Amino acid sequence: MDSREEAILKTLLYSNLFDYPLTAEEIYNFLIAEKIDRKEFFKYLKNAKTPIDFSGGFFFLKGHQKFVQERKTREVVSLNKLRKAERIISKLSLIPTIKLVGISGTLAMKNCKKSDDIDIFVIAQNGFAWTTRFLTAGFLVMLGVYRNKNSKKYQDKICLNLVLDEDRMLFDSQDLFTAHEIVQLLPIFERDRTYQKFLVANRWVRKFLPNAGVKKRPVFKKQQNNFDRLFIFICQILFSEKTLKTLQLFYMKKAITKERLEDGFIGLHPFDYKSHVLKQYNAEIHKFGLT
Repeated sequence: MDSREEAILKTLLYSNLFDYPLTAEEIYNFLIAEKIDRKEFFKYLKNAKTPIDFSGGFFFLKGHQKFVQERKTREVVSLNKLRKAERIISKLSLIPTIKLVGISGTLAMKNCKKSDDIDIFVIAQNGFAWTTRFLTAGFLVMLGVYRNKNSKKYQDKICLNLVLDEDRMLFDSQDLFTAHEIVQLLPIFERDRTYQKFLVANRWVRKFLPNAGVKKRPVFKKQQNNFDRLFIFICQILFSEKTLKTLQLFYMKKAITKERLEDGFIGLHPFDYKSHVLKQYNAEIHKFGLT
């Protein structure tokens, strides 16, 4: 098996962990290899002898054709969730300390089940991550769509799973899983071109996904105005970021497990899903005798 066949197989092995067959374009964009010429790749893909099949416009590992229809079904479900998410995020844009709201997780790939919640990723005004989380969670509670750990029904609830400051946009965890999450992120709202700044800060993703072309545009955009600046100034006078961090940590303390809770970085992932996925992926790589 040559290096191009290995790259195609690696890419499909990774997507198969999510029961997610890929189009030819998606294989190219998510190709786990060195950068390859686009025309050369598509010509080669037609004649690839790797253990893959093609049906309904999608490539997948042999024996996994059932996921083609599953993907199509989940796309329909996901589009309905996206419309709901956009309506909610348009309201969150009223919070002046929010610089970016993106959709992450399975919904970002339009691979949701009907019962799934909606994961969002938030970048805050520098020095306001805990303030922003406080305001955002409160707003979502008022809207009746906030998901917390005690939620028994979480279909279409908003899971506020990552909030970080502008100066924490560069991820210190640089691996294949995180690179995928960054490339797949769906930007819905931004202030002051924050999404582009986020992509520039994380140019390292090209080491893992060199062909990844990000051509997404936020649905809603704003520039910081005088009201936003006044609100932020008042927040600084009335309560400090440190105070709101202390209050929220006190509320969370009984439920804290493996979450990452720092100044400027709030990662609410009690299960280390990244390690789980990468462990599975490496096992598959070993199974197929790939490097």
